[in-house]
Amino acid sequence: MKTVCLYLLSFALLLPAGLMAKEITAIGSAVLVDDMETSRDQAIRDALRQASLQMGGSIHSSQMLVDGLVTSDQMSLKTSGQFRHVRILHEKISQGILEVKLRAEFIEEGQCAMNQGNGYRKAVAVAGFALQSPKHAVLGGLGNIEQHLSSVLANTINGRHRLHAMDSGHLLMFSSVDRAPSSQNNLQRLTNSVELAKELGAQFVISGVIRDLDMINPDAGVPQIWDHPLDLIGLSREKRMRNFVLDVYVHDGISGALMFQNTYATAGEWEYGDRHRTGFATPVFWKSDYGQHVKDALSKVVDDLNTNLGCQPYMAKIIDTSGDYIRLDTGGSVGMRPGDELTVFRTSTFYNLDQQGLTQLKDTKVKATITQVQPRFAIAKLNKTPDRYAIQREDVVVAW
Repeated sequence: MKTVCLYLLSFALLLPAGLMAKEITAIGSAVLVDDMETSRDQAIRDALRQASLQMGGSIHSSQMLVDGLVTSDQMSLKTSGQFRHVRILHEKISQGILEVKLRAEFIEEGQCAMNQGNGYRKAVAVAGFALQSPKHAVLGGLGNIEQHLSSVLANTINGRHRLHAMDSGHLLMFSSVDRAPSSQNNLQRLTNSVELAKELGAQFVISGVIRDLDMINPDAGVPQIWDHPLDLIGLSREKRMRNFVLDVYVHDGISGALMFQNTYATAGEWEYGDRHRTGFATPVFWKSDYGQHVKDALSKVVDDLNTNLGCQPYMAKIIDTSGDYIRLDTGGSVGMRPGDELTVFRTSTFYNLDQQGLTQLKDTKVKATITQVQPRFAIAKLNKTPDRYAIQREDVVVAW
């Protein structure tokens, strides 16, 4: 079952927004072996293969013969999309064969349903954006951009209704902007992103660095002796253009791993004098040509965040356990509802050759059904005794 989940995830990471899913039922079978889970996994895979063929998939096979003997025999299945919300409807064993009937939703390749993969808005914390060169912000009085940029991004994200953003613009994630996005270690992991995510109940942490706000041609506005002759023939002086270059990073809130990074660059006409202080994100600022170009760039940032994070599996941490019940660090704000079912994964740390701790998740195959939802937390009932699987705080629930 775990292998199937990883297979589905590899598709989901590649799928942008698209159309509605199609529901399909299929039956698969496998020879019963001592390990029931292995047999079930093979039967589910067979059912998914049958479902793929129903949806237009095709089987491709190839053989390599040497001196008349088959030395290589390969078979592959090509499908035009991915399955989600796989549900086992029925199992039966007959004459040593395990038969599984399942139902799943099929999404054509290049698509991810409007509510993104699993129906939940991923919670993201938007930290402050540090200025690489603070002197660039002096012109126009844009020094408030370090905090206000996160507010603009959070508001824009929430206006799209696909991610749930929390403004944390008062926090800067990098002690040195020259080493961003991985100032904490050489694995591009940011340990303080995990702390912020835990504090706010966020799945991802968005941060970044404002690399350039400088004027491209600072002397363009200086009066010249040839300005009047140029005006007479219909030519105007050179426009004062200003840069806007922004690095955006997204770190996973559980492991601190870097999930996404991109640089956004634009330029626009700075229409104000050297002594005019507009401030960042004010009505006067947005009215300018430069402000409009900045707004377009930030809109592109949000588009990319929706595309790259929206189809990720939904994850939330377990904050405490009591008998067969667990409390989750999630709630109604992300679209959680009573009756929703998630899978519990154990979190653990392993160390690489450099003795650096890395987070890994292990599928317990324990299901958690939501029984109560509050704005900031939810209660779920486990279908198996948690003590047997050592389920505890800091473990996570996942919806694919």
